[in-house]
Amino acid sequence: MTPVIETRELTYTYPDGTRALRGINLKLAAGQKIAVLGSNGAGKSTLFLHLNGILRPQGGSVLFLGCEIGYRQRDLLELRKNVGIVFQDPDSQLFSASVLQDVSFGPVNLGLPHNSALAAAKEAMSQTGITGLENRPTHFLSFGQKKRVSIAGVLAMEPAVIIFDEPTACLDPGMALKIMDLLDELSRQGKTIILSTHDVDLVYGWADYTYLLQNGEIIGEGEPQKVFLRRDWLERCHLKSPMVVETHLELTGSGLLPVNQPVPRNKEELFQNIRSAALAFKALPKTVRNW
Repeated sequence: MTPVIETRELTYTYPDGTRALRGINLKLAAGQKIAVLGSNGAGKSTLFLHLNGILRPQGGSVLFLGCEIGYRQRDLLELRKNVGIVFQDPDSQLFSASVLQDVSFGPVNLGLPHNSALAAAKEAMSQTGITGLENRPTHFLSFGQKKRVSIAGVLAMEPAVIIFDEPTACLDPGMALKIMDLLDELSRQGKTIILSTHDVDLVYGWADYTYLLQNGEIIGEGEPQKVFLRRDWLERCHLKSPMVVETHLELTGSGLLPVNQPVPRNKEELFQNIRSAALAFKALPKTVRNW
């Protein structure tokens, strides 16, 4: 199956000589939830700016649905109808006087009639829970509200792929959970969701596929259960194992869980494994338990 987005030997160096990307090869499957992890400066944001056409490769190429993307204005407009990006700092994305004007800017810029653009904007605001803010000036909003407005602005263009650069950065736990719930809902709608983060606990049970990025290179990739068992990969990226994985390894290593027990994807599966082991222990004859 043709990847929705593919990069081939993608390279990029900033004017100050920083080599941000060093031959990146990745294939992103349509409809998946994809996480790109790495420490600050690993190249995550630079990679994302290429996937949306904001940066142009100095080497290699980016493909959308099997076709190499072009960089003429009309080509980029078509790409951004299909691939939206939500930046880490919402202030870099918000510039209109009111929330409704800001969210509707994208559809208007795509050439939608005024009424259609407003309808798309209001639907996106409903999805992100900001309907009551439509007449508020964007510069008076809280950080969390600005984050949701910036997401709504991308949703209003109805892209097939949405890229989130550190979507929960600087958010309190409650708001971070709401953002991740929204990402799950968008995934259920069939959209491809790509996010960057260095929060391993956040993405371990969320992602379908994971890439580890360090110094502009992909040093590991695969399903989360595979990636997060590779301590060598994690150490190179200055990342720790998710707490669920650490706890599982401690329990199996101590003989409290069977060594062949599959690695749980979330804390609910971990707790169920612990409960099952406890019930199995209680079912043993008393003489065996006291041995």
